Amino acid sequence: MILKSFEVENNIQKVIKYKFILLYGENIGLKETLKKNIVNLNKKAEIINLYQEDINKNKNIILNEIKNISLFSEEKIIVVNQANEKILIELEDMLDNKEKIKVILIADLLDKKSKLRSIFEKKINLAIIPCYNDNDITLRKIIQNELGEFENLNSNSINMILNYSNLNRKTILNNLDKIKSFFDKKILSEESLETLLNSDRNELFENIRDAALIGDKIKLKNLLENFAFSNDHTFLYLNMINYKLIKLLQIQRTNEDYNDFNVTIGKMRPPIFWKDKPVFLKLLKKWDKQSVLEALSYLGKIEVKIKKNSALNALTIVKNSITNICAKSWTYF
Repeated sequence: MILKSFEVENNIQKVIKYKFILLYGENIGLKETLKKNIVNLNKKAEIINLYQEDINKNKNIILNEIKNISLFSEEKIIVVNQANEKILIELEDMLDNKEKIKVILIADLLDKKSKLRSIFEKKINLAIIPCYNDNDITLRKIIQNELGEFENLNSNSINMILNYSNLNRKTILNNLDKIKSFFDKKILSEESLETLLNSDRNELFENIRDAALIGDKIKLKNLLENFAFSNDHTFLYLNMINYKLIKLLQIQRTNEDYNDFNVTIGKMRPPIFWKDKPVFLKLLKKWDKQSVLEALSYLGKIEVKIKKNSALNALTIVKNSITNICAKSWTYF
């Protein structure tokens, strides 16, 4: 049974009768909102979070969770993240259970040929909710609803939030939470708002940079999908990556005297902040001196190429470069 996302979002009670719900689509923020609202309908239920990868490794894990009712709770909600067609193997057995179990499947965009999508669309006892990308009007309503009690909320401040969020619901929701915490007296200031959003964006890009350098492809993919890139900051992004690589190179060269990265990091000047030490230790295991030099050379050539050809899509090149750094692939465009 196909349910429209905006109707469910306005009235979450529409899904209460369904034991099996499939949320799919590219709108990560909407899927998270709907999942949260569905879970809140069953506040006494035990929540079990699984991933498709967990089920692939252990075929019985989800069926065992269905059968094993907690001593402290008669109800259970099983959330399967990153669900795909492989879940069909277990789906038939899951549908036959009589326990007080609700199963929420969360999937990426499924095409019309998807068997998983087809089953949920055709069976009236199953709910499927497509979660497509929001439009400008929808996102403005979210901002107005969330900040409706704030003074000085106007079209300029709303546009600022939209621009810094790249029209991405998840990013907008994260930014709204920070705005509420920062402006605790509910009085907005455009200057302070821009400073908050801009500093937050720099911090988020630092997470992207570190995920790429560490080689965490899954984390990097999620971060890139929810980051609002700005054309004005193209070279800032490259410089932030360069800075981290140069710092790695400095540590590696200094370590020739100490032969112990833990000791060397403590000797660095200017000092490395203690919170950054674990990240640097991870990076030093992945990057030797030669690979750092290769990455710096690669980024230098990318920067020159962008500067010499204004017709190039600089942000696309930067994003591809970040992905290549994650894979240590020095591919030029």
